Order: sequence, then structure tokens, then C-alpha cells
Amino acid sequence: MNWKAILKIQGTLLIILSVSMIFPLMFSFYYMSDDIGEISASILITFITGSAMYLLLNPGNSLRPREGFVVVALGWITAAVFGALPFWLWGMSGGNYIDCLFETMSGFTTTGSSILTDIEILPRGLLFWRSFTHWLGGMGIILLIVAILPMMGFNSTQLYKAEVAGPTKDRLSPKIKDTAKILWYIYAGMTVVMTVLLLIAGMDLFDALCHTFAALGTGGFSTYNKSVGYFDSVYIEILITVFMYVSAINFFLHYNLIRGNIKSFFRDKEWQFYSALLVISGLFIALNLHFTTYTQEDIGRYPDVLKYNNDFLLCIRHSYFTTVSIASSTGYVTANFEMWPYFSKLLLILLMFGGGCAGSTSGGIKQIRIMMVIKSVLNEIKKLTYPRAFFSVKIDNDVYSDPVIRNAIAFVILYITTFALATLLLTVNGHDIITSFSASAATLGGVGPGLARAGAIENFAFFDNFSTLVLTFNMLLGRLEIYPILILIYAVFNPKKLH
Repeated sequence: MNWKAILKIQGTLLIILSVSMIFPLMFSFYYMSDDIGEISASILITFITGSAMYLLLNPGNSLRPREGFVVVALGWITAAVFGALPFWLWGMSGGNYIDCLFETMSGFTTTGSSILTDIEILPRGLLFWRSFTHWLGGMGIILLIVAILPMMGFNSTQLYKAEVAGPTKDRLSPKIKDTAKILWYIYAGMTVVMTVLLLIAGMDLFDALCHTFAALGTGGFSTYNKSVGYFDSVYIEILITVFMYVSAINFFLHYNLIRGNIKSFFRDKEWQFYSALLVISGLFIALNLHFTTYTQEDIGRYPDVLKYNNDFLLCIRHSYFTTVSIASSTGYVTANFEMWPYFSKLLLILLMFGGGCAGSTSGGIKQIRIMMVIKSVLNEIKKLTYPRAFFSVKIDNDVYSDPVIRNAIAFVILYITTFALATLLLTVNGHDIITSFSASAATLGGVGPGLARAGAIENFAFFDNFSTLVLTFNMLLGRLEIYPILILIYAVFNPKKLH
């Protein structure tokens, strides 16, 4: 294991992170908020540490596959540990570093779960940094490093393979660094477009940037306690819904669309499956909201629930925004879905598991894997009927080999096992089953809000330090799709076997 190379790349990451912190510092100076000293100190600490790691280590220039996974896993941990410094130095959550780490990990992994009971008390610089972590983590800060690694003499192929989510590893260019650059150019272009549209919709520049970062990164951090519901604007909700949806689609399809290859976009089976899932789920939830007969107990707890019986367009508005928000793993909120009928809440939980498309900024299992598993199950049923026949798993024009199918099935099993273990750890620590179940699903899937005490208008502040660490680790596992973290753990505890 080439630890010198691994740590040198971590140094590069910290230098990039320190430069990124300059942007929230600019807003701190503009608004003259009380976080200037804390952000400045964080920049200094991060830059000095990163520079020392970069300058003092002289490794070779090659990375083996397992080392690529270790770099990625360690990179996300490093980003969260140092990214939490501005919050911790400012004294957020009473100076509890574990809470600050949770908030930052939630940002970089684009989860959007928060321990803050009052978001609006944060100074502007920290609010900007909080949302900016979504933007950096959305496309993948490691993917940014991939674009510059060749200048350091490293081969970036292994990092690209470890970082890009989902079972497909498409390239837009023969050179990995060029592919990474193209993806970031598309991401930056979408950022400019969405920011301008939100400005036209009536947001100020600060709110427009923060909500753009969170929507494109499918993160969900808002600058207001009521999330997107604060604006109470149909136009803003439609805009954000569209961009959450777009961000949950494979970015390689966006590239094809930009190049005029419209047919390849609309013929993509994963996109078709995902889009149909959203349309059907949103409609089912809207109908469920409208036609449910609410009890006096429901009305007593949530008086606003009666409005769904009287206004079907409101049901459509809330159901589709929430469906896209949850299924894209963004987690923005315009309605308290805790008061929704059980059918709607269960459907939202199921959507948390699926997530978006491979090659997007969303979390979850990914729709392409779900399609593989479904087709594999159908093939097994066919084999029982026609034992001598051969059936393959074909999606679009690609026939997936047995090893790829086994990998997809293994990942789904590993994902569900991780979810179950996290839920057990939360319940053992005294939290109720619905809160534990939904919080585990929401953090592993990168969604943000869950149900019950971790619901749409609630927060994660009530969790003790142990539970907070469990959920922090859950977010990391979900964002990196589990395997890189397992390889990192194996590398630490069995270093000799990896030589």
C-alpha cells in the first residue's frame, strides 16, 4: 500500500478545500457576519496541513486499484474532518465537534440531514459554506482532483473508477482527466443557469446560490427553517423540481443531449424507468392525499391536512415536489409529509432506497441496479419454465455479464444489510423503530429527512453522540457505495495482505 502517494493526494485535497473556503469568507466580509475569524482560521489550518502533506511526501506516481479506493474513502473523511472546522470554531451546537462533523459529512455526501434546531441563526458565511459543501460533494470533490492528478504525475484511472457512482463507468473522452473536466463543465453550466432562473424568480443572489448548490448536488440544505416552503412560490418549486430531476439523471446523457444526440437520451432505459417511477409515484401520492378520509385525531394533530381533500392541484403540487425531492435524494421540503397517510409515507421510504440514476449526483441503490435485479429474477422464473433455454440481462443494447449481475445483486444485499445494522444500532440506543428505520434509510440513501422524530420539519439534534456517529458513518457508506470504506478498513487492519 503506497501510503505516501495516498497522503500526498489528501494534501492536494486539503489545499483545494482551503481555497474553497475563501468563497464563504467573501460573503462573511460582505455581510460583516461574526464568523470571519473562524473561517479565516479554518482556511489557514487546512492550507498549512495540506501543503505540508503535499510538499514533504515524495511517492511514486502509480496507484493500484485498491489504492484508488483507499484514496477516495480517505478523501471524503478528510474533507469532512477539516470542513467541520468553521462550524466547530464558531461554536455551533455548543462546540460539539461530533455534531459539526455530522453536519459537514451531511453536506459533502449531499445527504441534507441536519442537527441544527434553528438554521437561520447561522451567520451568512457558515450558511454559504454549508450549502457549498453540497456543490463540491455533488459532482464529487475527488472527481475534481482526478482532473488535476496528471499534472502531479499520477495516473487518475483508479480514482475515477472508485469515485463514479453506479455499475457503469462510461467515458466522454479517451482520457480520464478530460472526462472529469467535461463533467465539471456541465455541472458548472447548470449552476449558472439555475442561479439566474432563481434570481428571475425573486430570490436574492445569496439564496439563489445556496439553493442551486443544494439542488444540483441533490443535497437539500436550505437557508431557512421551512426549507423551500419558506418561499411559498409555485414558480420556484417548479424550477427546483426540474433541476432536482435533471441532477438525478446520468450526466453522460446530459453530455449527449448537449451534443445534439437527443435519441440516445430518450432511448435510455434507466432514464425511462426512473421517469416512469416518478410520474406514477407522484400520481399515487396525490390521489392518496386527496381521497383519504382523515380522522378527527389526524385533524387535531395536523389541521392543515383537510386542505388536501378540497384542492387536488395542491395535492399534485406537494406530491410531485416531494416525490422528486425524495427519489432524487435531495430532501427539500415544501410540506410536512409526516401528516400524510401511511401509504404515501411508505412509498416515500421505498423511493429513498432506489435513489436516482447511475452517473448522477443522487444517492441510493441506483435504478440501473434495481433493473438488473428485476430482470435477473424474471430470468430465473423463465428458467424454471424453460430449463434448457438461455436468458441474458439486456438493458439498452448492452448485455450484462454474470459477474456484473452478481456484483449488482451483492451490492443490493450489502446495502440492505448496512441499513438493517444501522437501524439496530439506533434502536439499541433507545430510539423508536420508525425514527430509527427512516433515519437509517434517509442517511444511507443521502436523502436527509426521515419520519417521526427525524421527519420533514424536524432535525437530528436529539440523537446522542453515539447515534450521531452511526448516522455520520452511514452517510459516508451510502455516498461511496460501501466498498471503498470496506477496503480502507481492510487496508488499516490487514496492511500486509495488501502488499
